Amino acid sequence: MIKSYSYTGAKAYVLSFTNSGELLSARVANTLNSSGIASETSTCRVTNLKEYMHDIFQNGNILIFIGAVGIAVRAIAPHIKNKTTDPAVIVIDEAARFVIPILSGHIGHANRIANKISALIGAIPIITTATDTNDVFAFDSFAVDNGYAIVNTENIKYISGTMLDGKHVGLYSDFDIEGDIPPLVHLLGASNDEEEKLPEDNPVQGVYISLDIEKQPFDHTLILVPKCFHIGVGSRRNALFESVEELFIDALDDLSLPICAVASISSIDVKKDEPAILTLAEKYNIRFITYSAAELESVATHFTQSEFVHKTVGTGNVCEAAAFISSKHGEIVLPKRTKNGFTISVAQESWRVSFGISNGRTRS
Repeated sequence: MIKSYSYTGAKAYVLSFTNSGELLSARVANTLNSSGIASETSTCRVTNLKEYMHDIFQNGNILIFIGAVGIAVRAIAPHIKNKTTDPAVIVIDEAARFVIPILSGHIGHANRIANKISALIGAIPIITTATDTNDVFAFDSFAVDNGYAIVNTENIKYISGTMLDGKHVGLYSDFDIEGDIPPLVHLLGASNDEEEKLPEDNPVQGVYISLDIEKQPFDHTLILVPKCFHIGVGSRRNALFESVEELFIDALDDLSLPICAVASISSIDVKKDEPAILTLAEKYNIRFITYSAAELESVATHFTQSEFVHKTVGTGNVCEAAAFISSKHGEIVLPKRTKNGFTISVAQESWRVSFGISNGRTRS
């Protein structure tokens, strides 16, 4: 039996193979719903696991097996690609004694989901990731929890490995920092001393929080990019995708921004099904948000208005107003630009690096 659930915009699946497993699947469904993880359910009978696994693995952000770990391992093995795209995979034994995240514990939130399910069904979570078992700060978890893109995931192992050995890693940040710096993390550059060095126990590993994805201040540098830019888009009906993509790329190039720094694309709700905008958001894996005319009109005094647009959709400015709202009333860093039937604007959300303090953002 497969049950599918939506989770932060994507689907989650619970797979069971026996009558008792199906009963537990219902309990898990209630857990997902009650905890706010799920918002829809559906079921279908599985006769051939391999037949379904490819699509499920590609499209689901949570994959939960009710049964043996071996079944899960054999099912997912051919489909594992890398830790940035692989979904969270969790195994629950049929007696509901143990909940075991086996893939994407940090980036895919498998550890967090396993802990939540365990608490609600009275099971024991079996967390095996080294940073968790040794109570060491995990920068990959920090990144996904606080709205950062991880540019080079291959360097996570150097940062975590160094800290697990009890040695310091360095930290440079182009953004202000609040909260206590985690143990074994040495903040550099706070005194504007360019000659400041890491402690002698480890001079080569470090984290760089920046919009610059090319700079490598350490031998092994883990680059975290704040997703603090929001794109507002307006369009005529059925405009070409190539046109909006060109406008999108040109805007980022002019601002010298990497695509991974974009947190959202937004527009008016009458454009919620606009093919070109939907394709843009899907291609670059960016959250797409729409606002009502009334919501956009509520910030209208900040921007130049178009009488024609107002008569057409009920508000006189779409792209700038949408970007402004999405950025929590941040700074418009690219005013409205028009080309080939599209308008675009970019707003920057105010950002601080917060250790031990949630940024309070809604994650996509």
